[in-house]
Amino acid sequence: MTDPIKKIGMRNGVLLGCLLILFTSYLHFYNLELLTNVWLGFFTVFVMIGFGILSILQTKAKLGGLITFKEAFSGYFYTILIGNVMNTVYLLLLYLVILSPETKEIIRQLMIDLNVKLMHVGNAPQETIDEAMPMFESFNPFTFSEVVTAAVKYLLRDCLIGFVVALIFRNKRTL
Repeated sequence: MTDPIKKIGMRNGVLLGCLLILFTSYLHFYNLELLTNVWLGFFTVFVMIGFGILSILQTKAKLGGLITFKEAFSGYFYTILIGNVMNTVYLLLLYLVILSPETKEIIRQLMIDLNVKLMHVGNAPQETIDEAMPMFESFNPFTFSEVVTAAVKYLLRDCLIGFVVALIFRNKRTL
């Protein structure tokens, strides 16, 4: 692994992490309703992809315009990994130390409402929704294990996207 890949990936990852922390802070301290906005979730994913692509393009320029799949994916992965780790550490601090139990309950209720709404949109029978309610109500998204599990799942999703992006931006071999 070359030094420019690590350096660019780390710099962009720290920038992404700071942006995600600011965004997370805004959602948790100023507008809890937006936590369940699906379009905002898509926007966040697109921002992360954008930072990954930016890292690939900067790395490609630094390497003289030629980049392999491994180099492209590595630049993308470093950026996403560092951003995700920074945001996860912040979420753990937020959920385990900073947020009040009342705020956590409001967030949990918003999540339950979203799940019920999605089940209604998906034409789930009322009895299925009623059966799912105890599971929804017993779920605690603020534990260490839930936060880390979600972060790992998001990282895996982002890696799959990163594979596709790296395939697009790598230099193809000519025969």
